[in-house]
Amino acid sequence: MSDVKLFGAKGDGQTDDTAAISHAIQRGDGVLSFPRGDYLISRPLYIPLDLHGRLSIDGHGGTARILMTGAGPALHLIGTHRRNALPANIADAVWDKQRLPTVQNIEIVGKHPEADGIRIDGVMQPTLHGVLIRRCRHGVHLLGNDRNVLIANCHIYDNSGVGVFLDRLNLHQINVTGCHISYGKQGGIKVVGCEIRNFQITGNDIEYNHDEKAETSADILFDCREGTVREGVITGNNIQAKTTPKGANVRFVGGGNRNSDVGLFAITGNLIGSQQTTIHLQQARGVSITGNSLYNGAHHSIWCEDSEHIVIGSNSIDHNPQYAGASTDRILLRRCTNVVLTGNIQEHIRPADGADEASVEIDGCVEVSLTGGHIVGSRRRGVWVRGSSVVRVADCTIRSQPGDKSFRAAIEVDEKSSRVMVLHNFAGKGSAGDVLLPKEAGVSAGNLEV
Repeated sequence: MSDVKLFGAKGDGQTDDTAAISHAIQRGDGVLSFPRGDYLISRPLYIPLDLHGRLSIDGHGGTARILMTGAGPALHLIGTHRRNALPANIADAVWDKQRLPTVQNIEIVGKHPEADGIRIDGVMQPTLHGVLIRRCRHGVHLLGNDRNVLIANCHIYDNSGVGVFLDRLNLHQINVTGCHISYGKQGGIKVVGCEIRNFQITGNDIEYNHDEKAETSADILFDCREGTVREGVITGNNIQAKTTPKGANVRFVGGGNRNSDVGLFAITGNLIGSQQTTIHLQQARGVSITGNSLYNGAHHSIWCEDSEHIVIGSNSIDHNPQYAGASTDRILLRRCTNVVLTGNIQEHIRPADGADEASVEIDGCVEVSLTGGHIVGSRRRGVWVRGSSVVRVADCTIRSQPGDKSFRAAIEVDEKSSRVMVLHNFAGKGSAGDVLLPKEAGVSAGNLEV
């Protein structure tokens, strides 16, 4: 074990320890030990693994911290792996010298506006465990070509940029689990211009990653206007924020390749809320949104645009009575194809944030099935179908708040829609009736006014 103090590092928070720690990296045995102390550095600790060999950095149970006073990453791990993760494509030199670089039990604090925590490029099996990164720009910055990344039990907190930033990265297999990723002004987990397969985001607390002065914010953002992200889960997380302009807790953005740039994802078993939109899909495909508790979506609980093959099932859409403010919580489907909504409970108690024409709006869509749901305290309309075809609304309970004079109808279908079936619903009566369906638009049968 290479104690950095034996290589001249002081750890007193005042002496520049950059040279001493670099010496320990170059001449040590690969197990870099930081005893209790504050280690000030003024430039990145650059670690080319092909030169220095297998590496572990340990901060003795979190008693050590690195203070980065310069621009760039405090730790910069560089590997040479540029192929996929098939065993046959991993060079012996990577297994011998570069696999599994591990950083654990250490704190990194930014002392410069452009200081980053850890940068990882071309590395096989990088593993971060029990790391605290705060007051940096980006917490963990992945780029280039990385494989089998594991970020576990870390605290990535109060950074001016992104907590975990996947930046024009080619990557297969990443797990972010058991982490606290909060107060990143440019996002909690952000993906831009990447080629990624197998992304697991599980069991994290991802909160308040927003900037009230920014044009838009998101706790989790997959921006695939360039590149693709497919195959993964967002499961068992607590994802909360504060209502901000154009903000979303989870946002997928596809590019010009219709419905195939971002998707094949399960968003399951999460608590998500307190943003303008809780889940926002743009040009996504193959996304399952099931078993979540969604609350306090100021404008939308779920907003899907130009998306296809979407399942929205058995979610609780409600509000938190301890939090003030509007809670519109509507579901909006616009220009979507092949969507199933089933078994959701959508209860409106708070007043809407601005004009709200419907609890569920289906606009310009094809092949939509809305079944077995409860829409309680509906807005002006419970379900509003506009310019859509092959739509089924069946076996639902849809009613307004008692005495709501603004309520128009439980279900309304416009004359531009076609092949709509409205069957076997409990439908509350509004000022214009309970079910408004032009004869040429479809059929209505077996509905009971409540």
